[in-house]
Amino acid sequence: MEGDSVSDIFNNELFEAFGAASDHVYIYVCDMKTNISRWSRAAVDYFGLAGEYLEDAANVWAQHVHPDDLKVYTEDIEGVFSGKNQYHDCQYRARNASGGYVWVECKGSVIRDGEGNPIIFAGLMTRIDGQSKYDSLTGLLTTQEIHHFDFSSQSGIALLIGMDGFRKIISNYGYNNGDEILIRFSREISDLCRPGWKVLRFSGDEFLVIAFASNLQEVTDFYEELCRETDMMILEDGRRVGISISAGGVLFPQDADIREILINKLEHSLEYAKNNQRGSMVFFSEEIARKHERGLVLREDLKQCMKNDFKGFELFFQPFIDPVSGTIAGGESLLRWKGERIKDSYPMEFVKVLEDYGDINEVGFWVMEQAIKQQAAWRSTYGELQISFNVSYQQFLNDTFEERAISCVEKYGANPNYIIIELTESCQVEAPQELAAMFGRLRERGFKMALDDFGTAYASMEMLKWLPVDYIKVEHSFIRELAQPGHDIDYVIVDSLLEMCRRLGYNSIIEGVENSKVADIVGEMNATLLQGYHYSHPVCQKDFEKLLDKDRK
Repeated sequence: MEGDSVSDIFNNELFEAFGAASDHVYIYVCDMKTNISRWSRAAVDYFGLAGEYLEDAANVWAQHVHPDDLKVYTEDIEGVFSGKNQYHDCQYRARNASGGYVWVECKGSVIRDGEGNPIIFAGLMTRIDGQSKYDSLTGLLTTQEIHHFDFSSQSGIALLIGMDGFRKIISNYGYNNGDEILIRFSREISDLCRPGWKVLRFSGDEFLVIAFASNLQEVTDFYEELCRETDMMILEDGRRVGISISAGGVLFPQDADIREILINKLEHSLEYAKNNQRGSMVFFSEEIARKHERGLVLREDLKQCMKNDFKGFELFFQPFIDPVSGTIAGGESLLRWKGERIKDSYPMEFVKVLEDYGDINEVGFWVMEQAIKQQAAWRSTYGELQISFNVSYQQFLNDTFEERAISCVEKYGANPNYIIIELTESCQVEAPQELAAMFGRLRERGFKMALDDFGTAYASMEMLKWLPVDYIKVEHSFIRELAQPGHDIDYVIVDSLLEMCRRLGYNSIIEGVENSKVADIVGEMNATLLQGYHYSHPVCQKDFEKLLDKDRK
């Protein structure tokens, strides 16, 4: 194949057809004798090349390759032009006409003449991001397409919308129904969007809406309408699923004119909405930025403390009172923490950070060991004390939980009959049969099991059908205002719960006893133990021991 034949390939109608077939796949042909190549028009436009015909294209193209990937590209292409390699096959980042870098996969092969000399080099270059242009489940554009949007020269509002508790929905209804919900939710968003708006599948249950040149009221109306339309979904099997959504918003270019910054602020805003104003649309603000920065510092400090043998963590204890004798029968172990930079973080804040980043298990094991160790240490001085500690359902799911609980008791010589393990967040239990089996095995070892915050949801009652327990902790919201006029119903509820405990053979702990009037009322209700600020706030180990010393005089 000589001279005119190469020219025929350059000007071939098939080249024209294939070159125009896709906006993310580019073709090229190079005459290896003259080192002149032709590139498809799509490649010229997207990468900002000088024209379709280029001389010394390998070196020209090298100027578009990311500096960190240049070695990979150079070694591969030189192997082709030197005759060493028959094929060109590598991935790297290439600069486009906008100045941004995209990943491409470049494949090519060499055609040789009858004497074995290389005469033509031809190939395809595929933008890897273009392969995932559309989401396979919803058919929406993926976030790869956000690179085509110019947030610096246009005005608009971006919304990142996510479902609240979608993981729980999947747990309750299964992945297939979860996919059905996502598909229908995506259609609702698309149907409600105004002309010119863009909808993208962001990740998981999150969707990105880009409203160009729209005012705030339009976006507010859209969000409220979406909330109404998706409030309740009826699945194909007839089951009804309640849906709650939250959203984070950013104005562009006012608050962000760069894609990465815009996405970052959207994620922070959505996170803030879900944590603080669930079910609402929250626009980015400096307060959100501060809270996010605090969260990052918390995360770093917590990690450092964990690496440093849990320095900064401490157990406080709140007494359990025997209502008959009025003496301290034990106490609940409560985690406290003080970091190097943030010294005012409360458990509700830092525990959530531990949960979000998957560190709660290790900290939970530390709490368990310290509580069991302390129960054993107090035996010689104060006798047997009922010491409890909280365990989340997530912690119970850890394969080593039972083994480590038993190991701690054996290690420190504690009496498991005086160790109370409290299950928190019982409403999140998804496999009660498996948890019941674990509870049974721990009870056989002597541990006492408790349901914390009992009565706050129907799930608490449901758990009684499955879980073998020894203690029920009556939630403080029923207790704190017992002495106030108009709270007779709280009294009836508490009295009924305690009667149920007696009939089922459970011990009971009433928490939230915050003043003497409430103490007098609950003192006559035949509870096993009492707990609350009236007796003591949670205190450090030394102060708890002072309470014990005073109590035993």
